[in-house]
Amino acid sequence: MPKVNKTLLGLAGEYIVASEICRRGFHAQITFGRWKNTDILAVNLANGKTVLVEVKTKQGKEWPNVKGVKGSNRVQVLVDFRDKGLTERPDFYIIDEGFWRKHLEKIKNELKEVIETEDQIIPIYPDGWKGTSLKPKDVREYKERWDIIEKLLS
Repeated sequence: MPKVNKTLLGLAGEYIVASEICRRGFHAQITFGRWKNTDILAVNLANGKTVLVEVKTKQGKEWPNVKGVKGSNRVQVLVDFRDKGLTERPDFYIIDEGFWRKHLEKIKNELKEVIETEDQIIPIYPDGWKGTSLKPKDVREYKERWDIIEKLLS
């Protein structure tokens, strides 16, 4: 995939995640920035359950400035277009609050503090930087874990 600007890359990620959710038999509504920290509403019309999805998309080595996920009906989908041609599907990593808390435990010695908001658990570094970077190796066990979303919607 040719390098594209940040806005188009983000849109590409949101649309492809919405497509994957629909492929699994659920409705997906992109919020277009109307909801803070929520890019897609995934809905099971049969039972009314909803999952709030935040999408992070990258072309480089890592997803920068990740501020985590908090909540029993929230997930982040990390989309990786790095080294993918236009005819290739990107890699997807689906993470939830359980993963995020474990990850923060691993990096806690590097942090000044952790702030919990209604929908995020934000690591703060001693220099004041908020958020952390994730690499594919950090989330490899969550590759193609669409079952996390499917279970929340069932």
